[in-house]
Amino acid sequence: MADFRVVRNGILLGSLTRTGGMFWSEGEFEPVPDFANVQPLFDEERLLLEADEIDAWEAVWDKLSVGLVLEPLDGSGPITEFLLHIEGRQASWRY
Repeated sequence: MADFRVVRNGILLGSLTRTGGMFWSEGEFEPVPDFANVQPLFDEERLLLEADEIDAWEAVWDKLSVGLVLEPLDGSGPITEFLLHIEGRQASWRY
């Protein structure tokens, strides 16, 4: 069962199910069709981070994170301050 809905500007992008992790949560990402509209930004931010291009990564993350929210399915309030990396169906996040 999913732990979070990933929403951007009121549009559902998918859900996150935590499977592990200590300092960073790790889990599975289940996209919905609207995720395709932002997938290139997630791909770019991950590649820039892996390449240690921090200034360029920050610029992409700033663009991507506008309106990005994690909505916990336990009924607690939305999370607006977090980092999220998605690669295929795998995700890691921290808030």
